[in-house]
Amino acid sequence: MKLLSWTTAQDILTEEYPFKISYLQQTNQGDAIARNTGALNSTADFLVFLDDDILVSKNYLAAIVAGHADSRNRIVVGLEFLWLDEERVPMQENRGGSTSSDGQDLEGIDFTAVCSNNMSIMRESYYSVGLMQNLDFPGSSMWCDIDFSYRAFLNGFEFYRSSSAVCWHRDYVSKNLENQKRRWKEAAFRAVTLFEKYPMLVQQLPMFNDKTPIDWQVDSARTILRKLARGVAASKPFMWALENAEKHTGKRGRSGNLVQSLHRWIIGGTIYQGYREGLREKSLSSSQ
Repeated sequence: MKLLSWTTAQDILTEEYPFKISYLQQTNQGDAIARNTGALNSTADFLVFLDDDILVSKNYLAAIVAGHADSRNRIVVGLEFLWLDEERVPMQENRGGSTSSDGQDLEGIDFTAVCSNNMSIMRESYYSVGLMQNLDFPGSSMWCDIDFSYRAFLNGFEFYRSSSAVCWHRDYVSKNLENQKRRWKEAAFRAVTLFEKYPMLVQQLPMFNDKTPIDWQVDSARTILRKLARGVAASKPFMWALENAEKHTGKRGRSGNLVQSLHRWIIGGTIYQGYREGLREKSLSSSQ
């Protein structure tokens, strides 16, 4: 079976299409500014954002547009699968079904499930929400998705996933635990700024439920115990033990479920460490 190939910018420029296509290039200024540049130069009714490591099925665009129906305040994403084995076709094209006209392939999702690596919205609605914002971080605009979808949520938007709009994510970070740790530590570090901007948002992201400082006046006894346990699990000695156990387990070919459990604990501890480092730096900068 022939493997799927990736289309480069040069391929796009040399192809002929029955419609006008524009190719814009700028220096890397982060996800948010890149998406805004595309939106501001678009004249279409719909905006569809796709990262360069996303491969879409043939009916992806038709399914995404159909998912909006007549609503002007709706964000629709596709059904995303992780694709790590590039030696194999990710799945059959018909796995995603055919484009539905009655909305039966739509699933309502929480705004926190929206990722702009695969996202669609009406152009005028994108403007009304206030475009994307990068939280003043240089380079990668981590959390710009949540920042945007939260503002859309506050403005009464609906959020859906179309099972007919199938896409595959060629996420190189997911291939390596060390890369995952670096990504999540940086994301957790930067989340401090996100929560400073939207204090209530921390309650909407379960990954931080047991990683925020204990509030003795508000937290339940169960929550306090969870936070204490998480602090111990994220300590350097405990993390060292977890990472060594993961290495030995992987080398000996032990159960995949055990390895996955160790990965979750390691990533959870990494998120805790990154978030607490962000809080400490924020506290130091505020006191200066």
